[in-house]
Amino acid sequence: MKALTLAALLLAAPFAASAETLTLAAPLAGGTVHTDTVDMSVYWTAAGDSASEVVATYVAAGNPAEPQVMRMRLEDGDSVVFGLPGHTGDSRNFARKSGAVTVTAAPLKSQLAMN
Repeated sequence: MKALTLAALLLAAPFAASAETLTLAAPLAGGTVHTDTVDMSVYWTAAGDSASEVVATYVAAGNPAEPQVMRMRLEDGDSVVFGLPGHTGDSRNFARKSGAVTVTAAPLKSQLAMN
């Protein structure tokens, strides 16, 4: 049983270790999130009483000449997860909570659903 548990932990380790998280605690603070395939720079500004506008610029590794930009509005408590066009197997989670914006880059996990 111990060997089975150890094997399961070793198999899960590459997925847990490959996620990267960035927390921006104040407006106009910025930072970067890196994966093997995408580099992303993120900052946010106040957009009204309770909203934040998050701006993320990203480039594909090996093709920095074509940056892509996305903008989103997040209220406190909002969270959104999505993949980036052209970058399969990669996801981004943007969340706003208690005056901070958190961005997490992680591999997408495929799940098989059968009826």
